[in-house]
Parts: sequence; structure tokens; C-alpha cells
Amino acid sequence: MVKRREGERRRTAFRRRCSAMGQMVDNRIAAHLHLAEGYVSRAFCIKPSEFYSKTRGRRHVAEARQLVMYLAHVEFGLPLREVGLRYDRDRTTASHACRATEDRRDDPGFDDIVRDIEALISLRNDPLFRPAAGERQ
Repeated sequence: MVKRREGERRRTAFRRRCSAMGQMVDNRIAAHLHLAEGYVSRAFCIKPSEFYSKTRGRRHVAEARQLVMYLAHVEFGLPLREVGLRYDRDRTTASHACRATEDRRDDPGFDDIVRDIEALISLRNDPLFRPAAGERQ
């Protein structure tokens, strides 16, 4: 049963990417993720290119990358496999990044930073993702 659901998800994702609307959605998510990378890099005083380095990097670079991976998964709904591929990491590394970021959100200062970035990059403000008049949310 699980394999069947996984196959259905893959086919649905493939159909979404093959349609014009699906490509528009993917492009819009990529643009918002690019914004997230910019805001996180400014908050952590690093270059956005450091998210894609082959090595772990210094601690604050690794933590910034973890935050971007968390935002990609939680805010944009990207699967962990896709998040890992984007940052040249394994899906388990992306999963660890999400758990570590959730743990760090217990710190009020860090949580304020994350909440501010989430507000800036939210898809809810994007007209493509807003429900049309008369649709349920």
C-alpha cells in the first residue's frame, strides 16, 4: 500500500511539472526560496553561495543552511529528497536540519528571526497561491 501511494505521488509531481501551471508554480516556489536564501544569508552574515558549498563549513554557515532547508520543507512544502538535492545533501541531512531548526526555535531570539523571515517569504501573499474569490481556504 505504501509503495502504491509513493508511486501515485511521483506521477502527480511529474504531471504537475509537465503542465504549464505546474511549471509556473515550481518557478514561483524557486523564486521564493531564492528570497529565503537572501534573507537568511543576511541574517547570518554569509554569502548565499555558501549554502551550496561541498563542505559543512563553519558552524554559523551550517546553521544557516539548516534554516534554509527547514524553510524549503516547512514553508514551501518541498519533499526532503528535493531539499537535499538542491543543497547537494542527503534527504536524511535535510531531515536533521528540520529537527535541529525546530529545536533551536525554543530560543525566543532565534524564533523571532525565523518568524520574520517566514512572513517575508510566505506564499500566502503571492497572488498565484491565493484562493480565487468564492473558493474555500
